[in-house]
Amino acid sequence: MYQDVYVEKSIKRKAPGVTKIYNVILIAITALVAFNFVVVDYKAYGIPLIAMLIITYFVTQNTKIDYDYVYTNGSIQITRIKRRNKRQDLIECEMKDVVVVAPSKTEPVQPYIGRNMTTYDCLSHEEGVPYYTMIVRDPETGREIKVLFEPGMELLNAMHQISPDKVHI
Repeated sequence: MYQDVYVEKSIKRKAPGVTKIYNVILIAITALVAFNFVVVDYKAYGIPLIAMLIITYFVTQNTKIDYDYVYTNGSIQITRIKRRNKRQDLIECEMKDVVVVAPSKTEPVQPYIGRNMTTYDCLSHEEGVPYYTMIVRDPETGREIKVLFEPGMELLNAMHQISPDKVHI
């Protein structure tokens, strides 16, 4: 009896240190403008305060990025989620289009290191979390695409069942 295979994994991206510094600076400037609005002159600082509130909101919200990896019956889809609600499909491919999946910087992916190819960084950037490199050949253009991701053992095992020669665990 045939069973459908469905594996999903979500990754929350850690904000880079520089982004955190930018957020703190924006919030400090907004607080300074708000202070001037209250203490100095509400007419002169009203519009700048509104502008700073809007800018600070959107900049801090754009640093919240998640990734969803979905594997269904030999098809893998990777989606980027910004601000917890805006979804953007990055990769959608069949296992027949996958060239190799292996831990990054290991022998199966060595030939692809340093090559000029489109690269998608779908990592959480948490320290100590192992990540994998997936090379996909685009069936329409024939170009190779590199995807850096953190699939987890359940997703790797599901991919390995379909293509054991391409997936190195």
